[in-house]
Amino acid sequence: MIKRSVLVLTGCGALALGGCFYSETSLIGYWSADKALEPGVYTHTPYDENGEEWDRVTWRGEITYSARRYHSEAENFPHEGARLHQLDGDIYIAEWPRDGGYAYGILFLYEGMASYHQPACDQLSEAARNQESLILNEEGFCALHDDDQLDAVMRTYLAEHDGDIRLDGIYRRVENR
Repeated sequence: MIKRSVLVLTGCGALALGGCFYSETSLIGYWSADKALEPGVYTHTPYDENGEEWDRVTWRGEITYSARRYHSEAENFPHEGARLHQLDGDIYIAEWPRDGGYAYGILFLYEGMASYHQPACDQLSEAARNQESLILNEEGFCALHDDDQLDAVMRTYLAEHDGDIRLDGIYRRVENR
């Protein structure tokens, strides 16, 4: 079982760089996508680089689920087109379109809310990167090539950090739909 306590770590945050693990094609396909977050009206609040929640909501809107992706008609939905894939219990891999490819993160699901973390490739040990055939580029990003590698990398990342990771943001459901 993967642990999910929270501790501040330095590294690639969602606000700073927006994707340390990426792929050119979707690695969470239609049939492997899971519906985890219930549709409804949510607020989004980021966390700063020190792991502190901002003192204000930065987005509010209705999140829907269709074609196994999460959508919102509200402007500036931070994770438009996201797909989730269950990793373990209430821990999911999140994938969303970004800059001509796809970015990956880890989502922790709770009743009425979800928090997420943007994993950093440079926060994996060199041994783990070698074992998973990852090449750390000069910007600190690592390309992922298939869904098996994605799953293994996220499990290795969580195991190396013993579940102690900084949160990068939180979605809270404020209305059911």
